[in-house]
Amino acid sequence: MNREELKQSGLLDQYVLGLLGPEQMAEVEQLMREDPFLEQEVERLRNDLHAYADSRNIGPPPPGRAARTAEDFQDLDHEMITAMMEHNHTLNIWRYVLSAIILLLICLSGYLFRLKENVRGELITERALHAQDDASHRLDMERSRAAIEAAAANWNNLQSIDQPVDTGTLHVHLLDNVGIALVDLSDISPPPTGHAYYIFGGIDAEEQAPEVVTARQLGGLYAVKLAEDHNQLRIYQWPQGREEPPGRDDRPVVSMPLPRD
Repeated sequence: MNREELKQSGLLDQYVLGLLGPEQMAEVEQLMREDPFLEQEVERLRNDLHAYADSRNIGPPPPGRAARTAEDFQDLDHEMITAMMEHNHTLNIWRYVLSAIILLLICLSGYLFRLKENVRGELITERALHAQDDASHRLDMERSRAAIEAAAANWNNLQSIDQPVDTGTLHVHLLDNVGIALVDLSDISPPPTGHAYYIFGGIDAEEQAPEVVTARQLGGLYAVKLAEDHNQLRIYQWPQGREEPPGRDDRPVVSMPLPRD
């Protein structure tokens, strides 16, 4: 190995740092004895190393500390690689945890969006039912007003009846001369949610269109057309929207006879 090859190989730097094995160190020292220039180059490298240590305030190792060999530096590299692998393993765990959290947040967002849409649909349905109840209530009031106006000339024949029932007191104002009963449900407990009171003015209820009263409409008077040959007032509590007439298994919550002339 000539001078240039030795300089380019980096063996001189490792020799100054004490990183060469015994065989390589002996080889470099033999070349230095044969070529004085190499000895001068090694001295220059040592001076540069000392100057660098002085500029960085690097002192000599403490007394009694063993000098590190090339094997020590290899072990140090192994320790660094092991530490980096452990660090990467920790980063992978955190990456999985963050991915799971993100997936959970996405699922939670979808659930909240669906819940919002369900609530929105229920709100729209409730508004529609409220509007329907308002329209029905206005129609009922118009019917009641028409019945009262029709009987206005015969108030002397008005007969009021208070009938105690399980859920309160039923008030009935009978206009027998026109075959109409004005029913007041204001003192009766409201029907359960989704239900309504269905008022029939005769025994043959299947031939009549009932007056339907929801919980929001309990405060008004409801004109019920009485059957000509029957004097039975019946009130059923059914799910709101029912259209079929009462059957044998349907039991009215109120069934009261009405005096007829």
